[in-house]
Amino acid sequence: MQYLHKFIIGVILLSILIFPLVKTGDADTTVNVTGAYYGPNWDITNDGHTNYLDLSSLSSTYGESGSPGWIRDDINRNGHVDYLDLSYLSSHYGETWIVP
Repeated sequence: MQYLHKFIIGVILLSILIFPLVKTGDADTTVNVTGAYYGPNWDITNDGHTNYLDLSSLSSTYGESGSPGWIRDDINRNGHVDYLDLSYLSSHYGETWIVP
């Protein structure tokens, strides 16, 4: 368990310090489908905040894959929940906006 905590802390530090420098894909979008509002892709929980809830959701599906955009945790819609998605989330961590 001790190693898991060190690993998680290491991933968070890397995501804050290094991963925001990596930019690929088109994750800077919002979607409005049949009247439903979905905020920016990095707001996984769609609550108007990029915070620990989004990080928790992403960490629970980290490493999984499917068709592009198969889940909101696939922020850059490349079909994989990976370090690139963590990079997008960490570069917007702490941001808030109004959800209609």
